[in-house]
Amino acid sequence: MKRFLQAVLLIACLSPLAHAADKISTLVIHPEETIYARFEVSAKKIKLVNVAKEADGQAQVIFTLTREAKTGILELKVDNKFPNDLIYRAEIRSKTRNLHTPYHVTPVVGGKVAFEKLPPAVEEFAAFDFKLEK
Repeated sequence: MKRFLQAVLLIACLSPLAHAADKISTLVIHPEETIYARFEVSAKKIKLVNVAKEADGQAQVIFTLTREAKTGILELKVDNKFPNDLIYRAEIRSKTRNLHTPYHVTPVVGGKVAFEKLPPAVEEFAAFDFKLEK
């Protein structure tokens, strides 16, 4: 009986975490990766619903992070397929140095491509808090 109660308690404690894991709110990209992001758009909100490394024809935003061979500087390319401007917040991270800092990004005009230059020490780029501006 004691084991049964422990199992029930464990399941009760872990079930809220399982539900929270279903929600995607941050997109993380590493150098030399391409990430395809799909969103669910309602009247006033935009919600990230799928992030994939495989080519996705239905993705509304495509993030590509490449490193220039000569200088080592990273270039982030953001392809916005929405008709409206895409606004988001970002953070750059270095896992080996255990550092992270907010990074100012420019909004991506609807139907256009934007480019951002990142320092060579960046190992991850995280994008979150996505919004569409009319």
